[in-house]
Amino acid sequence: MNDHLFVWFYPPHGHEPQLCGRLDLIGGRQCLFAYAREYLSRQDAIALCPDLPLRDGQYAAPVGLELHPVLEDAGPDRWGRRVIDRAFNPRRRAAIDYLALAGEDRIGALGFSASDEIYQVNDAPPFHRGDLPSLIEAARAVELQLPIDDRLRQLLRPGGTAGGARPKAVIEDDGSAWIAKFPAEGDDVDFCAIEHASLRLARECGIEAPESRLVQLGCSHTLLVKRFDREPGGGRIHFASARTMLLGDGIPEEQMAYADVAEFARRFSPTPAEDSLQVFRRMVLNILIENTDDHAKNHAFLHQGADRWRLSPVYDVQPQLQGIQYQQLIVGDEGTDPTLTNALSQAGRFMLTPAEAYLEVERLLDTVSGWREVFRESGVSERDIRELEPFILRDSVLPPPPTRRRSERSTG
Repeated sequence: MNDHLFVWFYPPHGHEPQLCGRLDLIGGRQCLFAYAREYLSRQDAIALCPDLPLRDGQYAAPVGLELHPVLEDAGPDRWGRRVIDRAFNPRRRAAIDYLALAGEDRIGALGFSASDEIYQVNDAPPFHRGDLPSLIEAARAVELQLPIDDRLRQLLRPGGTAGGARPKAVIEDDGSAWIAKFPAEGDDVDFCAIEHASLRLARECGIEAPESRLVQLGCSHTLLVKRFDREPGGGRIHFASARTMLLGDGIPEEQMAYADVAEFARRFSPTPAEDSLQVFRRMVLNILIENTDDHAKNHAFLHQGADRWRLSPVYDVQPQLQGIQYQQLIVGDEGTDPTLTNALSQAGRFMLTPAEAYLEVERLLDTVSGWREVFRESGVSERDIRELEPFILRDSVLPPPPTRRRSERSTG
């Protein structure tokens, strides 16, 4: 294992990466990042995120972190780290080592190589739908800590995808890249079908969501979710999680709020009002369907050129069936309480008037009230619908509508 690693960047609409910078491991844990001088001299160079402006010199990670969060976003998620630990057993497990071992399937437009002259990476042929049974077998071997032979090892690619600790792989299907999500050992319900249905429900709520497909394999389902960080033809789109952006604003993770995500969009999005509204809708939907796995890494932004960042489509959205009484992100004046009253308490931070926010919640509540039919049509079994009933729409009571201010009343 080396104590340095070179960072490469796929430019918009490009297929050949450019040398972007260098990571140096200091003291066995902390990584320092510096832009390459040749990258800084490029007319088309972009800052990797707002708190890494284009300049000479080294950047340290925020206090308490080994790696700058935008680089961590490009690394393997919890499932990918399990794959690396189990299949490759690296002798050292610093953050820089996981970046080096993650391969080309990672989220976004960053790449990593031991060389600053040649982009050296294991670019294996893509998997396809016909490979799914073998990929599930390999994932099951990791989950159950079964022996990993050379055949299974070739099937295990730990590239970073957006969030999650569940077994998954990346495949190509119909000329596009998809994340294939598999059932996990010990699942009590069909989470693949439930997530597929949740994405469809999100779209009906007016929330931008990626295309998804449910594939029957034997007695179980596999979920395919179309990647939103890839362009038609294979180009890559730079990605940064909301956690990365808010840490760059100096907000500690335990103090991050949905409204902070909306306010970042207000400052950096080319469509600030639309993105702020999208954040508000996601917050309300997560409350209504009991998606309490809504931390800031499960929200993200996609680079749009210059210093513009657009809110990404929603991902990792589904009921958690845990019954905990709080969200991971702060909702409103009452902290993380998952109530509609709390969701309505800071409407202005989402670029909404109280009346506009109230109408949105009414509309979302009406849409989500039809969740059973959406879930049935999406392949969720009647048994699983019964399992979900105690959790979805647990709080469906709206407070009284806001009183209209004098300036908002008709003067006709």
